[in-house]
Amino acid sequence: MSLPASVEHAFELAKKAATSPLVWLHLGRDTLWLVHESGGSGAASLSLDLGTESTARLFFRADLPRPLELERAIDHVEDELMRAVAWSGGHTMLATEHPLVRGLAPGAAVLQRDAVEALFQRLVSGALGDPSALKGLPSGREAAATLLILRELMHHLGFNQVVVAPPSPDAALP
Repeated sequence: MSLPASVEHAFELAKKAATSPLVWLHLGRDTLWLVHESGGSGAASLSLDLGTESTARLFFRADLPRPLELERAIDHVEDELMRAVAWSGGHTMLATEHPLVRGLAPGAAVLQRDAVEALFQRLVSGALGDPSALKGLPSGREAAATLLILRELMHHLGFNQVVVAPPSPDAALP
């Protein structure tokens, strides 16, 4: 499977602005792409069968997932992320322009792993019956799936932060 041109273009733009080694995260509907500079040979990429829409569709019956649904989704995401363990070393910056990630911390350019963990804990608290924990979180099944995937990715691959890039000017193009 080859890297979509839109993902390659976004990576090239982000790479120019990066001050340290960069891994670009593209969260698609059915696929997650990771892209990084591969020495002098250009970009290396990896696709995983994790998408925001497919994860939501497979595991969450309602906009607010139930605790057991979250557990099953976590197991699935962890299993798929094991294919990406080699991507955990040597890359200090994770970057994405995904709008649902941007919605997790409006106005913030960088989300620390601790902040993502805290946001996920609020989702879990909401699923366990505390509606006040959900205040300010993006709602919906796909937003929950995005947060879960981002949390597991940062946790298991050791990224300490994610830089939330502004949308590219051609983001509306197919």
